[in-house]
Amino acid sequence: MSGSVVKLSSTQIVHPSDRVRDFIELAQSQIETLIPHHTWGQVVWPVGDSFITKGQNRDNRILVYVNRDATISSKQEVNGEPLHPAIIDFAKAYCRYLHATSPVTFENTRKRLDAIQLIEAAFRLLGLHPAIENLNVVVLNKAVEIAREGVGPGRHYQFAIYIQQVHRFCMDRQLLNAPFQWKHGVRKPKDRTEEMGAAAKEWREKKLPSPEAFHGLAHVYRNAETVRDKLFTAVCAICIAIPIRAHEVLQLRLDCEVTGRTKLPDSGDGIETYGIRVWPGKGNPPQVKWVPTQLVDLVKQAVQRLRDMCEDARKTCRWYEENPGKLWLPAASEPARVTGHLPLTDLNQFLKHEASASKTAINVTAQWARQIGIEHDSDRKYQAMKNVSLASLSQAMLSRMPRDFPYYNGDKDQLYSNTLFVLAGNGISEIQKTVPFYVEKPTVQAFEQWLSGHDSGVKRSVFQRWNLKERDGSDIEITTHAFRHWLNTVAQFRGMSDLDIAKWSGRDVAQNKSYNHVSPEEMLSQIREAIGEGNVAGPMFETTRVQGVNPPVDRRAFIEAQIGSALLSDFGICVHDYSLLPCQSFGDCLGCSENVFVKGDQTHRTKIEKRLATTEKQLADALVAMGKSYFGADKWVETHQRSVERMKEMLAVHDNPSILDGTMVNLAEASRDTAVAMAIRDRKQSNEDLLDDEINADEDDDLAEIFAIMGED
Repeated sequence: MSGSVVKLSSTQIVHPSDRVRDFIELAQSQIETLIPHHTWGQVVWPVGDSFITKGQNRDNRILVYVNRDATISSKQEVNGEPLHPAIIDFAKAYCRYLHATSPVTFENTRKRLDAIQLIEAAFRLLGLHPAIENLNVVVLNKAVEIAREGVGPGRHYQFAIYIQQVHRFCMDRQLLNAPFQWKHGVRKPKDRTEEMGAAAKEWREKKLPSPEAFHGLAHVYRNAETVRDKLFTAVCAICIAIPIRAHEVLQLRLDCEVTGRTKLPDSGDGIETYGIRVWPGKGNPPQVKWVPTQLVDLVKQAVQRLRDMCEDARKTCRWYEENPGKLWLPAASEPARVTGHLPLTDLNQFLKHEASASKTAINVTAQWARQIGIEHDSDRKYQAMKNVSLASLSQAMLSRMPRDFPYYNGDKDQLYSNTLFVLAGNGISEIQKTVPFYVEKPTVQAFEQWLSGHDSGVKRSVFQRWNLKERDGSDIEITTHAFRHWLNTVAQFRGMSDLDIAKWSGRDVAQNKSYNHVSPEEMLSQIREAIGEGNVAGPMFETTRVQGVNPPVDRRAFIEAQIGSALLSDFGICVHDYSLLPCQSFGDCLGCSENVFVKGDQTHRTKIEKRLATTEKQLADALVAMGKSYFGADKWVETHQRSVERMKEMLAVHDNPSILDGTMVNLAEASRDTAVAMAIRDRKQSNEDLLDDEINADEDDDLAEIFAIMGED
């Protein structure tokens, strides 16, 4: 039997392929994001204008619709084939539509494109036609498998999420020939902040600057000679004192310093306070980040250094704000505006070019003018240049001004002239001479490259240039965000509440966890220190409160014996000493006497509130089951009631104003099966047995007679 398959067509039927085509048409003709309409057909989309990232000049960002085998160089040179014609227009429409309806950062937009590229690669490897309407389970599973190649678990999990989003998008819009339910099945990587062991400790330490890094930066700060080193070490000084993001410190305003007075909580004495007003990222309102007293002088000095060194650039900004469209010139060169020509000798004085081995200083300036295309009065190759066209110079220099000038980051409340850190052209370049005709903003990339190096060591970090090493002789490695991690860890270690840390850092409390690198060993020392200071509450700590000449046990010995570990759980901190005995209350952390928690810990409170809501629902279900005489339901009711009572006790402690925040709390009436509790119980039992023997002896007539005789003797 032979024949051909004919597609059934009817005005009542809309095929998935038709929906895909309509979706592409919508995105191509009616949505105006990412690119102009006429550039739709290009494989490389320049999308820098669509993403504004504070403190970063990334106008050259691109989306490249090529297959996964293609490569893109650091100079944005593309080598490889574009996506298959059957899917490339859908990829473009998908990115453009989602940017219009659900805009995200450039990095996440790139992941949306990555997901399409992985799906297209899966189609090709399976030998299937890569039309999005042909998507099926096998293709998606293959895409997730391909995503695993050459990346870690965290990155693989992200790829899987974005692949699943493509499937969900197609399902919601009925774009598939055969709709199906699917989940990626990739397990979320374990939170590394909760891991223990040597590897976890090493990972935590890498997040934090080493003492050698701090000493090295202090040395450079005091002995810096170049503009670059002086400015960026001043930035580091501010980052060390307050938890501030790199782009936030680079966009500080001229009037960022704030002073005030407060009272010490212990003595009530008034003290001067000093802070930095910051406009945080992540949509948070402006706030003052108060500087620790010990670092006030350092931060004041760093801010003054930035203010002084950038003053000339701010004056240039102020001139341009008052004279838009004109080129700034020194007062001595103002006559050039009439003639339209600027003498080359004047230009050389502005640029401060110096003679080289083969060229005079004037010739160096002439070469600079030719390289950037400035018109001049020398028509022939070997004719000496004497003047340059002021109009041509103006066009070349004004085109180099920041695109958001005069408003810093487009903020109408912040002019460039009111910004603390602003530079003349090439102001921090190690190679090129400063150009005073235009200004530029410092970028996070420039700060990162100065601090960490670039191009796999080709561009050396500040530590490499100054020959500063770690204690073991290895290179010092640090990122711009490491200061923030360090400050948050120190604050956590010294007992600052999660809410205060979040407010000081300018973020949500839930994000504190990623910045807390206090190790279990350090947490254990915190608990023991709190006990030693008496900042505790609960039956576990009663022995430490015993007063007198001869206490039953040494205070320090009790602390060491009773507090054997510090392991985080959803219910608090487990202090059981596993070197003495395995856990005797496994699965019952709430009812365990070795569970403690910190009063005022917002993370703990949030977890307990969520768990309480769930447990109350489970209790209600168990009560219904018990009413229906389900076997074993009464046991569940008893368990859930006990859990609800314990969690309500915990929340009551958090709400109790008479208990200071930071107090280590242990609830009463918990299980007694701890090593110390069992030892006390055994001792008590021995005493009771001895007393019983004495009572029995009194009741025995023969023994009583013997004891009477012994007593007479």
